[in-house]
Amino acid sequence: MRFLSFPRILIAKLRTLVRRDVVAGEIRDELQFHLQMRAEEYERRGATHDEARRQASRRVGNLALLQDRGYDVRGGGVMETILQDIKYSLRLLRKQPQFSLVAILTLALGIGASTALFSVIDSALLRPLPYPHPEQLVEVSVRVTEPGGRQMTLGPAITDARDWRSTDRVFAQIGVWTSARPVLVDTGEPERLNVTEISEGILGVYGVTPILGRGIELEDTRAGAPPVVLLGYNYWQSRFGGATDVIGRLIRIADEPTRVVGVLPASFYRQTPIWRPLSPSLNEMGKRGSGTGTDGRLRPGISLDQAALELTALTTRLARERGEPADVHVQVRSLLEGTTANYRETLNILAAAVGLILLIACVNVAGLLLARGATRSSELAVRAAIGAGRARLIRQLLTESLVLSVLGGLAGVLLAWLSLDALVAIIPMSLPSNSPATMNLPVLAFTAGLSLLTSVIFGLVPAFRLSRVHVGAQLGRASIRHGSALSRRGGQLLIAAEVALAVVLLAGAGLMVRSFARIVSVNVGFDPRAIVTLQATPLDLRPGAFEAYYAALVNTIRAMPGVVAVGAVDQLPLGGISTGTRARVEGGAWVGVGIRQILPGYFEAMGLSLKQGRLPVDADRTTGGPSVVMNEDAAKLLFGDGAPVGRRVEVDKQSRVVIGVIGSVRHMGPRIPASAEVYMLFGQTDAKPLTIVVRPSNAGLSLDAQLRHAAVAIGPRVFLEGVRPGTDWFEDRVLTDRHRTWLFGLLGGLGLLLTLVGIFGTTAYAVARRTPEIGVRMAFGARPTQVVQMMVRDAAWPVGIGTIVGLGGATLGTRVIQTFLFNTAPTDHVTFAAVALTLGFTACVAAWIPARRAARVDPLTALRSE
Repeated sequence: MRFLSFPRILIAKLRTLVRRDVVAGEIRDELQFHLQMRAEEYERRGATHDEARRQASRRVGNLALLQDRGYDVRGGGVMETILQDIKYSLRLLRKQPQFSLVAILTLALGIGASTALFSVIDSALLRPLPYPHPEQLVEVSVRVTEPGGRQMTLGPAITDARDWRSTDRVFAQIGVWTSARPVLVDTGEPERLNVTEISEGILGVYGVTPILGRGIELEDTRAGAPPVVLLGYNYWQSRFGGATDVIGRLIRIADEPTRVVGVLPASFYRQTPIWRPLSPSLNEMGKRGSGTGTDGRLRPGISLDQAALELTALTTRLARERGEPADVHVQVRSLLEGTTANYRETLNILAAAVGLILLIACVNVAGLLLARGATRSSELAVRAAIGAGRARLIRQLLTESLVLSVLGGLAGVLLAWLSLDALVAIIPMSLPSNSPATMNLPVLAFTAGLSLLTSVIFGLVPAFRLSRVHVGAQLGRASIRHGSALSRRGGQLLIAAEVALAVVLLAGAGLMVRSFARIVSVNVGFDPRAIVTLQATPLDLRPGAFEAYYAALVNTIRAMPGVVAVGAVDQLPLGGISTGTRARVEGGAWVGVGIRQILPGYFEAMGLSLKQGRLPVDADRTTGGPSVVMNEDAAKLLFGDGAPVGRRVEVDKQSRVVIGVIGSVRHMGPRIPASAEVYMLFGQTDAKPLTIVVRPSNAGLSLDAQLRHAAVAIGPRVFLEGVRPGTDWFEDRVLTDRHRTWLFGLLGGLGLLLTLVGIFGTTAYAVARRTPEIGVRMAFGARPTQVVQMMVRDAAWPVGIGTIVGLGGATLGTRVIQTFLFNTAPTDHVTFAAVALTLGFTACVAAWIPARRAARVDPLTALRSE
């Protein structure tokens, strides 16, 4: 009940502050009413009018004093005192602009970084999925055990999902989907768009209904059904202008006329433009791990563990009935957990790093307040001498820190709002498109709480310390002669704490920088700077059209001046994509290998070294029999130490002769070592779109316009995606690592900056506090260099202690980023040594700058002020 009445009491107190005269009049009228009632009572007892007034006045008491007390009871006195404290705090900040600016900016950086990251965390981890009853949404996988005992977690087969749908004990709805993949879509102007394939039940799982038309039905997924498509909301708006008559229109997807049957709402994966039915072949229906995902909506009251047990028992029983391996365990986890699994670790680490930033900011401001307070001892002594109690002094000091934190919090919110988009852009992950990071009510509540908490953290301890003043000693200026009422050791301990926290941040940032340097310097098997890529796809998908187009395009480019070599490949290296197949030497065991399609000239254009045999030529495509080129890893895997050239190997269900062995390339990315890869000539297997690779004679030679013209001129209709240098392709492959390095480097640099500001500010106040002492020392012959050494030494030893403690903390703390590092230990000694030297040197510089000011003190001026 007290909690419920608090708003009413607070409003009443605020009313006394803004309507002082009205409240005072109400109190005066109430007192006059009581006085009149008492006088009338005395008159009824027989007293005269004047006598009754006198007796009533004596009985009621001093009206002026009662009115003041009543005003205080109404909260007017307290509110006015608080208002006075706030005004005094603002005047104090205005009188000390350097301190105010440093403290507010320090808090703004700490609170701003925390607020911006909390906006991301709220979007990615805390905000529930934007669907009805999101707690019922789950994703399903299966863990199978192979005959050799190896366990694998795979996506369920489509037959699994349909078996589970047949029982109504677990799922209310269940559906299957595939990852979005780029497909050519032609609505009058061709473009490559991400297309997701879904089963008939997936929209029901999410509780989503198309805003126009209908969804995907079971008949749409059957073989031979007329092709249909759903449009994502954003694509419908941008490409069709939100036209309501879009239902029934025909668009071409992979050169196939497809009818639009529905438009999905904006809340459902708005970044996906096209959705079409999942129509697997009979062979794919029962294949697990075929690239499909399975989502379901549990029935009310069904737990995750119960669902997993029920589905495992059902799957095992059905497998035995079909004579299939029955060692299958079904795994069920929350869809929110599955959605956030890819970036939860990154956000948790970033949250810890930003927490350290905020802690450094709080310690920094606490140190600045302590240092400033050391120069206010006499002021507080005067306040105590004229009647201010300790509680009054604590309230004044807390009000000052609260005002400071509110201003820092407002500046932090502004900084977070301005930097939020930039932060999201460099965070190395893709945030949920359904929950964009925004400054919303929970974020603002978090910021307000953060500001209040920081005001208590960095205001309470200094307030208690500063309020313990010795009136006589302070008024006699004894503390100025013999140090401050605040021990210098307290400020030095705060410096040590700041340095320790900064070392942990800098060590993490240094490890990320060292790791990234090793990523970009790794030998990927070719030189990206020496190549240019061209992506062009003919819209004519008739058999033989691909082969004719790419062969003509390569021949045209080969004749251009300045072109050393040109070829083509279906999947460029470093892309993180590899089509797998099985291969074996005749009579040997099957092994898994990656498979690529190429046109002759590709190896020369890439600059890959020939290890054995020869490179393919155009005649191999037309007149020669099926042939294959393999890299060193595949040759060793299939033939061991034997010579593979001239021998036959069975690849893609066809016997082929090995004509050459080339150097290995890192196809899956700079982090992943090269693996076994085989290269087949384009036209000797199913044709796919190719990427043209050109090696110009000069890396600076621009072929952009010539390549574009050649790609379009061959025609008849071509989708041209553009010309890119190989360096751009490489940069895309390391973009995540680059963003992660930038982010950790930014946080480490911010921690270093805040720490240096703290050291500078504390040293500057120490100089101001010890000015008389310095004057005495210099009057007795101390040289300026000795004064500088003394001030720097006072700051150096806490820096040294903080560095040692911080390195110990970094030894433990940097292990959490171990998965982000490449060929770099989380306790890399070179990085730790560089961090210690960098922080030690910059900290000494930060202390040296105000120390030089101390060396310029005029002894006579200092002694005169004493």
